[in-house]
Amino acid sequence: MSQLSDPKTEKMSDPISESDMGGTAYDPTVKLQGPGVGKRRFFLFGASIAATAYAAWLMADVLGADQLTTMEMVVVAFFTINFAWISLSFFTGIVGLVLRGLKRDAITLKRLKPIARKGSLRSKNVVVIPVFNESPDRVFAGLRASYESLVKTGEIDAFDFFVLSDTRDPDIWIAEEMAWAKACSDLNARGKIFFRRRSENTERKSGNLKEFCETYAANYEHMIVFDADSVMSGEAMVNMAYLMENNPDAGIIQSPPQPTGRQTLFARILQFISRVHGPTMSAGLSFWCMGSSNYWGHNAIIRVKAFIECCGLPVLSGKPPLGGHILSHDFVEAAFMRKAGWRCWLIPQLEGSWEELPPNLIDFAIRDRRWCQGNMQHGRLMVAHGFKPLSRLHFFMGVMSFVSSPLWLLLLLSSTIATLQNTQLTHSFFPGHFTMFPQWPVDRSFEMLVLLIFTIGMLVLPKIISILMVCLGRDRKQYGGVMILLSGLLETLYSALQAPIMMMLHSQFVFSVLTGNQVGWDAQERDDAGVPLKAAFKTHRTIIVIGLVWGAVAIFVDTAFFWWLSPILAGLVLSPWLTHYSSSLAVGKAARRMKLFVTPEEYDSPEELRALAQFTAEAGEGNVKDGLMRLIEDPYANALHSALLPVRKPDARTAIEIGIIYEKLARLGIESLTRDEKLLILSWPVKPLDQIMAGRDIHPPENPTKPS
Repeated sequence: MSQLSDPKTEKMSDPISESDMGGTAYDPTVKLQGPGVGKRRFFLFGASIAATAYAAWLMADVLGADQLTTMEMVVVAFFTINFAWISLSFFTGIVGLVLRGLKRDAITLKRLKPIARKGSLRSKNVVVIPVFNESPDRVFAGLRASYESLVKTGEIDAFDFFVLSDTRDPDIWIAEEMAWAKACSDLNARGKIFFRRRSENTERKSGNLKEFCETYAANYEHMIVFDADSVMSGEAMVNMAYLMENNPDAGIIQSPPQPTGRQTLFARILQFISRVHGPTMSAGLSFWCMGSSNYWGHNAIIRVKAFIECCGLPVLSGKPPLGGHILSHDFVEAAFMRKAGWRCWLIPQLEGSWEELPPNLIDFAIRDRRWCQGNMQHGRLMVAHGFKPLSRLHFFMGVMSFVSSPLWLLLLLSSTIATLQNTQLTHSFFPGHFTMFPQWPVDRSFEMLVLLIFTIGMLVLPKIISILMVCLGRDRKQYGGVMILLSGLLETLYSALQAPIMMMLHSQFVFSVLTGNQVGWDAQERDDAGVPLKAAFKTHRTIIVIGLVWGAVAIFVDTAFFWWLSPILAGLVLSPWLTHYSSSLAVGKAARRMKLFVTPEEYDSPEELRALAQFTAEAGEGNVKDGLMRLIEDPYANALHSALLPVRKPDARTAIEIGIIYEKLARLGIESLTRDEKLLILSWPVKPLDQIMAGRDIHPPENPTKPS
């Protein structure tokens, strides 16, 4: 790390110690504490258990009306597990609806009111942005928008920004350096915005943050963690730091980020329902989690001292994917915080926090595949020593977010087998033992209808009420006015068709992890990329075949059962068309013109998001050029890059390897170099054009097949 980007060389105020903070009178309106933690959880879990027990009894009663077979017992077991998962989400949503309707704070249960700050911040804070092969233009556009918003609060002196690069693409690496230098110049922010690239990206994001804390933690009390696509308002960041100062037992304070910025139909649907129903679920979660909430890995503030002391992640025994380095580190870091006595809070009213979604179902599934591998590791941590009960529950919920899909699939398959068995049975009116009266078949149609309505109600009722609350509220114009009802109806239909597709994909992911297949961890697609119909058919061909075969079997077994299964089959058979058209940017923009799936961020865009769009547009495209060629041709870029490298000398072997690569570069041109060869050259000061063997042409040849 050179002095050009090293905050240790900048003049900084001394960190404020915990004892310094302890002597200040805290504003009681920002104290994170509330009554009846045990009662809250007793009510919510008690209601969930009672509802699950009733549904399981009703299912057993329906299936066992004549005789409960072994396969029907399997159906009841899978149904009970899945319903328990559904009921917990249902009652969380109901509690959130009550809190929103009464305008009550989820933690204190008092009337909601804005955070009232008194005085300026006394702490030193840092915003860290870990990146890995991301678009530099998008990363620094988000940084600039957040930085300018923070300047307007008057609290910029309490914050620094760090871009922590793990990038392994040589061209993106150099583009990051140039974008950083431009941001520092444009914002007049030298000594406020820093850039650091690791030479070895061990342990992915968690290792990136670990290395940062080991190097720079002494300068800061709190760090706000961004993702590459995160944007936050200055008010939100200052409020988070203020809450940290006034709650010295808080280790993590998590904001609920709102998805925004994408225009494909798929992303617009998710943005809409997240904006309408997300606050309901956040309020419900905060109500019963209290100081044992979870951490989602970004758009949160962390006490650096607690993070360093508690959050060193172990390496799990065994081989990946279930062993090795922990991938989904956020849940685990929150659990270690709670284990050491620090509190983790989710604050639903912390607005001004945004992120971006994948633009289509396939990219969404690719992201889920990475998360699945990480979350499946949590199954081993559920039984590890020392964790708090709610931390174990968070681990379980993380596992169930993917395992529920194969359980649902097994439930449907076992139901199909049970129905097939029942159609082959001839009812025995007179059993083997003596009886004067026949045993008539029992009609359970009414109970089946009750069970169906009960289950569907659990799934959709909180979402429907959230939509109605927004429709009847004063802010309905921000969601498209009365069109919100049609948006809600179409979202429900789309979710019903998408659910079977995700069930099959998640089941495949879980099976892949359990059979020892691990996945890479690449950058997320962050453009409005569509999916061609041919590519959608190629991705979903297995799902289509399963749907067709399953439908044929269902018709053969029982026509009534086929119609009961038809929503599942429709989603599977229509999957390529659903994926293709929902990924369309044109269809998404047409929906916007019709006021469908509108969010407040589109109706009246916050200043930060307008700035983000402006900076992204100004950056344009094509800024990621050949990094090595840029350094060879541009003396400024070369000097900047050299200044950012650590001061060292290569050993004899490395010097020889570098010399060989330069000889290859001079003789065959820059296109002859591999990525690893470019990375090796870029790890040391790069020779300018006039020093690379006079007279040699290092530009790409016109015909790449012929050496220059």
